[in-house]
Amino acid sequence: MDIRLKDAPEGPLRGIRVIDITSMITGPLCSQQLGDLGADVIKIEPLHGEVARWMAPPQKAGLTGFYSQLNRNKRSLALDLKKPEGIAVIRRLVETADILVENFRGGVTDRLGISYDDLKPLNERLIYVSITGFGPSGPYADRPAYDPIAQGLVGMMHIQGKPFGGKPQLIQSAIVDKTTATTAAGVALAALYARDGINGTGKGQRVDVPMIDAYAANSLPDMLCVDSFVPNEMPDAEPIAVLRTFATADGYVVGMALQDNHFQGLCKALECEQLLEREGMRNVGERITDFKPWLDAIEAEIARWPTDELLRRFDANGVPFGKVKTIREFADDPQARHNRTIFDAEDEQAGTLRYVRYPGHLSETPPCLHRHPPRLAEHNEEILGEAGYSERDIEQLREQGIIP
Repeated sequence: MDIRLKDAPEGPLRGIRVIDITSMITGPLCSQQLGDLGADVIKIEPLHGEVARWMAPPQKAGLTGFYSQLNRNKRSLALDLKKPEGIAVIRRLVETADILVENFRGGVTDRLGISYDDLKPLNERLIYVSITGFGPSGPYADRPAYDPIAQGLVGMMHIQGKPFGGKPQLIQSAIVDKTTATTAAGVALAALYARDGINGTGKGQRVDVPMIDAYAANSLPDMLCVDSFVPNEMPDAEPIAVLRTFATADGYVVGMALQDNHFQGLCKALECEQLLEREGMRNVGERITDFKPWLDAIEAEIARWPTDELLRRFDANGVPFGKVKTIREFADDPQARHNRTIFDAEDEQAGTLRYVRYPGHLSETPPCLHRHPPRLAEHNEEILGEAGYSERDIEQLREQGIIP
């Protein structure tokens, strides 16, 4: 990912303007990905700043670490949206925007006067991305939604919990929020292509991305296979038995040795080739019939070896295994360094900031870091000036308490 802090972005979305009226994780990460691809993202925040600005340490130079990971490549405009003058600013910005992203609870945009139906007459080319927990209609439409609630609803908590005594387990990360963010960014790009592509309509549209739909689409395909044919008498989906963490003499490894050539190489590397003759382990057909015996057997063998020696042996025998690392260890991993998966960039006020790169590697229009996360209201005058507000207009908005 290029660092072009003094230059205009060269990404594929250069010239596209995004209005980001979101907070926390899902919406901000969605719009950040659009910004990584070169879009001009205007982040609308309340006068006190959105919650991510102050909810978690560390804090430095007007930023928190949490906010910084979700809001690079944006400009900040602080507005009081409880007043009609603040809503009027949104409506003016929408006139020249390409995409608007919001993640308000159901009904809020209607009350504020910035729903899709409110804004469409101002700009028929507007792509309006609405991220909600459950969707814009239906029995749960007005419920608040958080990541754990969606995790519990979709069904994967039971899958996670079965290897741990059966108690449903949350994934210890905002996995639904982040999955939804990436999904929403992709759907926004699809709508942009529908508008401007080869057979484009020239018109925008409303895009709804419910969190439960995004998480289900990303987590259930390999779990739903037992219900592919309806009706059937198969039991509920089980965890994928071959997915197991193995303790070594000094750490942990994970991997896959299901194919015959991989299992043969694994047994050779572990110096336990006698397992190749044991009933239930002689070929892939036997091993997939009952995973537990051979997984238990290699688990005992793996525990005898130090991690680094084990991985050298696996590499030499073509066995796909890897070390289980911490996040900080991953940042120093040679492949992560080569990919610049985690990268550092200098900020004049905050010093060195560390980021996770945009995952797509585009050869001709690469994503880039062109703006560090903004300070609250950092770009108020700049953005309002571009929207046609005079210096007197801006001062009047400040006197009215619409902007800080």
